[in-house]
Amino acid sequence: MNAKRFGRWGSTQLGRWLLATLLLALALPGLAAAIQDDWQGIERIVAIGDIHGDYDNYIAVLKNAGVVNRRGRWAAGKTHVVQVGDIPDRGPDTLKIIEHLQKLEKQAKKAGGRLHLLIGNHEHMNITGDLRYVHPGEYEAFETRNSKQLRNNYYAYVVKTTEQQRKALLASGRDASHLPVGDDDFKRDWYTEHPLGFVEHRLAWQKGGALFEWIAAHNTVIRINDVLFLHGGLSAELLPLSITDINERVRAELNREAFEGEPLGTAQNGPLWYRGLARGDEAAKRPALDSVLAHFDAEMIVLGHTPDLNAITPRFGGQVVIIDTGISAYYGGHLASLLIEDGTATAIHGNHRLALPTNAEEVLPYFEALAAEIPENLRLSEHIGLLSSPPIESGTDSSPETTRMEHAPQSVD
Repeated sequence: MNAKRFGRWGSTQLGRWLLATLLLALALPGLAAAIQDDWQGIERIVAIGDIHGDYDNYIAVLKNAGVVNRRGRWAAGKTHVVQVGDIPDRGPDTLKIIEHLQKLEKQAKKAGGRLHLLIGNHEHMNITGDLRYVHPGEYEAFETRNSKQLRNNYYAYVVKTTEQQRKALLASGRDASHLPVGDDDFKRDWYTEHPLGFVEHRLAWQKGGALFEWIAAHNTVIRINDVLFLHGGLSAELLPLSITDINERVRAELNREAFEGEPLGTAQNGPLWYRGLARGDEAAKRPALDSVLAHFDAEMIVLGHTPDLNAITPRFGGQVVIIDTGISAYYGGHLASLLIEDGTATAIHGNHRLALPTNAEEVLPYFEALAAEIPENLRLSEHIGLLSSPPIESGTDSSPETTRMEHAPQSVD
């Protein structure tokens, strides 16, 4: 999708609609539910974590993992590449990244490979209108010569609608003081909060928009061979839902369709937000992890969402792997990816490749070797110190790992 083409389309349509349906759901039919979410017999998998609007670092990670060539075209043959969500926010390049990914999806399929793009909490936030972390550059990317008129039209619609609401409340004898007054102060603040490109950005992300339709056609959880991939984590509270159940539930929520049960897209124990496998006491979480792995017939879970160590982070003896390393410059630009080839998992940090642990005894040596390769990452040294600490006395509910994760930066991520 090209922003300029989108802007021209948007201006003609908005002129016809008088902007009345700008931020309302469009009455479109739901997406087909039967979207594949399980692949077996795959020899080579590359997984990358949260991108957060940084095109240059995103391309650098793909090149380093052999996914694309110097021209940015697919070069991985039959490899399955998984990106675990959180493409937008924090950085300015979301639209540019998505346009490249859309091309890469087609190139991968033509070569016999696949590009799996999963839904993260930031995709969900942009679709549902939570714009706290949208970088100003993301609005600028949608700006066209028509943006000023679009924004003026939208402002006029807001003022008109607010005044209609005020009159209706007053006519019924109710209080209308909570509604803003369309005076000069309101107008100045409103224009500051709605930069040029805002209208086009929201049209693209709302239901019926080009980015919405692309995102909502993707999955939240997939399984490749015996490995589960998703953004946040899988809580035992989600059982007995299947992978397909979870994917269809989140898709229905985004499409504002009816579904059974509680919403998953905003739940703290849902697949987009849950951090129970990324932080906390591994011993305490072990029974829940075992039940999740058994339920989904998996041996490993690969997650994004929690960039605590800025490195590929194995937990639970390597059965959980955190691949959100903070790729975006916003988080320090820690470039890394995960390679799973013929059943062996390898962490790629720049020119360094290191096999992941396959049991608890190999975890400390892994981090020691990793710290030796990237000594500038001081978080690794701290983590090694905690892992090397004497065991906590029995009867306590803390461990060095618990302490490390509980004091990790707490943010949306």
